[in-house]
Amino acid sequence: MLERLRQSGWSIQAQLLLYSSALLIPALIFSGLMILRSASLERTAMEDEITDVVRSLATAIDRELSATTTTLKALASSPALTEGDLKAFYNQATAARDVSGNDFILSDTSGKQLLSTRADKGGADGAALDAKQILQAGTAYVSNVHPASTIDGAPPDGASTFNISVPVRRGKRPIYVLSASISPERIREILQRAELDPGWVAVVTDRAGTVVAHSQDYDAQKRPVSGKGRVPTEKAAMWHGIGRNGEPLLRTSTYSRQSGWLISASVPESLANQPIIRSWILVATLAVSFALLSALLAYLFGRRISDPIRALANGAHQLGRGQRVEPIQSSILEVRAVGEALARASERRRQMEHSLRESEDRLRLALQSADTGTWDWDLVNGTLTWDRRMRELWGLNANDPVSQDVFVAALNPQDREAALAAIERAKDPNGDAEYDVEYRVTGVRDGEERWVAVRGRAQFVDGAAVRMTGTARDITDSKRWEEHIRLLMREVTHRSKNLLAVIQAMARQTKLASRDVDDFEVRFSGRLQALAASHDLLVQRNWHGVSMRELVRSQLGHYLDQHASQISIEGESFIVTPEAAQNIGLAVHELSTNAAKYGALSVPEGRVEVRWSRTGSDGDARLQVKWLESGGPAVEQPCRRGFGQVVTEQLAARALQGTADLKFEREGVRWTLDIPTSHLLGS
Repeated sequence: MLERLRQSGWSIQAQLLLYSSALLIPALIFSGLMILRSASLERTAMEDEITDVVRSLATAIDRELSATTTTLKALASSPALTEGDLKAFYNQATAARDVSGNDFILSDTSGKQLLSTRADKGGADGAALDAKQILQAGTAYVSNVHPASTIDGAPPDGASTFNISVPVRRGKRPIYVLSASISPERIREILQRAELDPGWVAVVTDRAGTVVAHSQDYDAQKRPVSGKGRVPTEKAAMWHGIGRNGEPLLRTSTYSRQSGWLISASVPESLANQPIIRSWILVATLAVSFALLSALLAYLFGRRISDPIRALANGAHQLGRGQRVEPIQSSILEVRAVGEALARASERRRQMEHSLRESEDRLRLALQSADTGTWDWDLVNGTLTWDRRMRELWGLNANDPVSQDVFVAALNPQDREAALAAIERAKDPNGDAEYDVEYRVTGVRDGEERWVAVRGRAQFVDGAAVRMTGTARDITDSKRWEEHIRLLMREVTHRSKNLLAVIQAMARQTKLASRDVDDFEVRFSGRLQALAASHDLLVQRNWHGVSMRELVRSQLGHYLDQHASQISIEGESFIVTPEAAQNIGLAVHELSTNAAKYGALSVPEGRVEVRWSRTGSDGDARLQVKWLESGGPAVEQPCRRGFGQVVTEQLAARALQGTADLKFEREGVRWTLDIPTSHLLGS
């Protein structure tokens, strides 16, 4: 099969498809690896974030316990206590309770309760203290969670507590045990202050595995503590577990130094794996898109090449039969050149008697039309002969002498070595005798720098080069165009990176404000369309700015069709910079979307005015853009800050070095953007 294909040959379309695939596959593999690597790093960052959250929670809990321990130690050192004046000590403990919010309990060394600040509330702590264990510890001891008791010993509904105890000594002999009774709600408040991301769960368990606090509304907070709700108490680490609903979890734990409790945080595996899933989808989409694009381009470019080649083959047959060959019209320079060569060959065959003279005339005319100079160098005696155009390229007058020194002196120092090396290669009898080089020349008299393309060939006698003859052509414009193309490519790359950064920020902020995937798709698509509308206007003006009126109208879009009588657009014919167009366009899109959903455009009586004007003096001129709504539903201050509010209040002003003022007045939203007139290109 392969041998048959090799003998029959491949079409140009097939060849181009193979070549494009050979270039595309490594690029796709590399891009896929980079995307997956990025997703892996994002997963690692999430794991590190979970670990940091757990450590910060443990630190906060230890800080809370340490504060209570410090209060206990201060009370334990009270002279009233060591002297046995329990009434005075009770007053001190009550004052400490009013400050800290914790009740204090004094017991003897056998664990019998002597005094409690809860007595004046109609209750007492019913949990017996393990005084022996506290005295053996010799320092602050944090108990496990246990049910709280009322004055008659019955536990209140779902209430629980834990104690921090310290020994009270007279000299070196322990005489009492002083304890603080603390509600687990204090620990739960610490978890809630952490403001965990949606889907994240934090839990604290004591040494017996009983839940002390839970970041969500866990049942253990509302009923007596039981064995249910326990979590593993192994060595602190990160592991994979299963949630109460059977969902796989990624869990990290560490221990409190003060209490020995286990602090854990867990994240659903589905949330942690989202970056990798998105990366695989992106890789597959890129692969399919690029494969289809490559096939289409291979077919189109193949047709553009194969059709002229077939015409060339037909022309060659006509030339062989002695027929006249018409020039081939093609966008491919090489094909067009071959077609013209065939046409000239057919004409020469018809007029053989005049071929030499006509060939010389055509050569002379071609050199003149191509603005090409000719040169001849006698290597034996060193004589150089240049025509008029060669002298112009080197900035010489018609009567100025020409020599090798004049030739070399005009060469740019950076190109001189390469030019001389090319001459030596052409003079090498073992080489191809071709002299083909491009270099810069500084005019002797006019000082103008030009790029020159020089071609020639050496002639040999007895293995030694005796003469070189060739042409020189001014390619300065071509070189400048190439430099311009490179500059444009760098600009395209720069703008593409900026655009991708904007899209990435929009996606991140839209994700945070979206309720679900469908809501994300609607919000994100609208913002992409707004960004695309601004970019369409910029492309139409070759990125030289956008008219403010066109920008506002493009962002209002179909709202103008539906609510034309409700919308007023006023302002001078300003042209704003691409950066201003992009940021103002996004802000107008967010405002119009909000107005259509909740504001003035949501009712027939509503009205929206968009104005812009120049303010201030010439030395401090500013561009001011206003969005004013009236006649709509009564406006209330939003309860949360969404992406639209971030764009209108912060992003647009920050990107344009200005200020923004967004007000939710009862009669309608008011937004003002004030930026420097440096973002104006004209009017």
